[in-house]
Amino acid sequence: MEFPTAEFKIKKDSYLKSRDGNSKFLYITCCKCDEPLMIYQKDGKGGLLRLYFDRIVWMKKSVNENNNVLVCSSCLSIIANHMIYEPEKRPAYRLIPGTIHTYRSIERSIARLK
Repeated sequence: MEFPTAEFKIKKDSYLKSRDGNSKFLYITCCKCDEPLMIYQKDGKGGLLRLYFDRIVWMKKSVNENNNVLVCSSCLSIIANHMIYEPEKRPAYRLIPGTIHTYRSIERSIARLK
């Protein structure tokens, strides 16, 4: 399984503006089995702590979203838990540290998967 190679557009809204307009796409894979999970639009500086639902650009169809938990379909590792980010009242997944790899370019993520 590979990431799609389609062109994605940056969502430009109030959340992006409140984070200095700095945005990039992250290619996310499972840390345990290197299975591609999703492409995510990261806004602002800092580490990736949570995945907002409206910023997930592409998600692998077989990624399980059972019982408010995000699970890798290949190795069944729990990746994240559902939450509501209270300051913005936005639904998100809270990442479990050490469960994902992130890449800024598709070339680097594909090279790692080979």
